[in-house]
Amino acid sequence: MTISGRITELRESGWVKVKTGTAKNAPAYDVRFEEPEELLRMRPGLGDNVHFRVRFRQRLDSVGIARSTEYTYLGPAAEQTSIPLEP
Repeated sequence: MTISGRITELRESGWVKVKTGTAKNAPAYDVRFEEPEELLRMRPGLGDNVHFRVRFRQRLDSVGIARSTEYTYLGPAAEQTSIPLEP
């Protein structure tokens, strides 16, 4: 899954909040970095636009209701998908 937006929160522990729009009610995602050093090497700043490839994992309870959702950083994503060119 790809998450694109701007950084609204940062933590040294390897956690970033990415908001996908400028509206108050725009979705925001908490992205966790398995290696916090990777986040530090990126040198992100508040308000930076980012494009992350993430692994989406949702845990369900015994009735099938979502109890927790986590997004784990896998790598950078292209800003735009490439358009296939016909020869």
